[in-house]
Amino acid sequence: MAIRNTIAIFLIVMKGLGRLVFDALGDITERSLPFKADDIVKPDILARLLNEGTLQPHATPVVIDTVVRQDVPSVSSNCHNLVLTIKQAGDVTLPPSLFVKVPMEPLATRWFFSIINSWQLESYFFRHVAQTLPLRTPVTYATAWQRSRFYLVQENLHEDPTVELFVNPDMMQGPSLQRVYGCLDTFARLHACHYDLSRDEREAILPIDYHLFLSPTMGLVARNLNRLALVPCLKKRPGEIPTEVSEAYRLTISHWDDLLEYWFSGPLSLLHGDSHLGNFFVSGDEMGMLDWQAAHWGKGVRDVQYFLIDSLPAPTLAAHERELVEYYVQRRAHHGTAIDAEQTWQEYRSFTFHTLMTIVVTIGFGALNEDQDALFTEVLRRSVAAVQRVDYPGWLRDFLTPSSG
Repeated sequence: MAIRNTIAIFLIVMKGLGRLVFDALGDITERSLPFKADDIVKPDILARLLNEGTLQPHATPVVIDTVVRQDVPSVSSNCHNLVLTIKQAGDVTLPPSLFVKVPMEPLATRWFFSIINSWQLESYFFRHVAQTLPLRTPVTYATAWQRSRFYLVQENLHEDPTVELFVNPDMMQGPSLQRVYGCLDTFARLHACHYDLSRDEREAILPIDYHLFLSPTMGLVARNLNRLALVPCLKKRPGEIPTEVSEAYRLTISHWDDLLEYWFSGPLSLLHGDSHLGNFFVSGDEMGMLDWQAAHWGKGVRDVQYFLIDSLPAPTLAAHERELVEYYVQRRAHHGTAIDAEQTWQEYRSFTFHTLMTIVVTIGFGALNEDQDALFTEVLRRSVAAVQRVDYPGWLRDFLTPSSG
């Protein structure tokens, strides 16, 4: 089994390298997608991307006279986020400014994200899935994916006076409880939309090949990333993860298949997957969501715990945790897909590992700047506190102990 696992990983690695090589060769013949910021801001190249990747194939072709890049800071761990002011020639079919998302230039980033299919997933999501959801997502004008490259051209949310975006200081401070309740209701509406579908019905909406944990490629990558990330994370943040928590982490990885069966069986919903505060935005009286690189099928409470633990200071969450989870349960019933309160709480306890796992991998393998470093250290502390507070190690021991009945 170990040899087979090693061979599979090797083949995945080589496939990712092959994509980089083909893209480099395609640059010579101009058959690869452009992705560098200096190229995207050229009017003819931006117009070509808009026309070739349009979500309105019968629309009048776009012609652009000028493009100016705005100085709008936008932090991302894997993409360049560009805000562009444009001037169109002929029929004006687009707003005067656009948000464009393209890969970061470093080869290692493009290699890794081509392996885990995050960019392919996001492009697929906005082309085929976003329109089916009962919440606002950014209007997408064009998107495409090819090997190790992709692009999204979307509305510039900064130009909408009804929109409020969240940044790292908002994550550090945490939202108001009123805002939290709004986010929980948004989750309830999202998770009620595509709920308890058959496998074939789910496959028609978002194929399992994009699943973070169950796809043939990403499932194997995720298992190994999660296993290998703990040691470098412990070295980078000594003293932050208590022994009991690190032991529970290792025990989880050693029983990974059993836990996958628990986490992803039964009635499932379409999840955001990376549901922290920074991926929400205020849209008038409601909440919208952006950055769908981790969308997948799962239990709705996974989004809930990820949001609460990542986005709220630990003392605040400790004082309100059960009532917030119960509110989510109530809103699920309100939106027509009632779920059991006690079962949901036990699932919440189990999914606290996912928040810990995600931040351990991010710190263990990430090259973080100073701003990200402070935020992610705080998220690690919140994740550890949650695992201890709900006694995930105890939940895990009970799960792994066969019932005497």
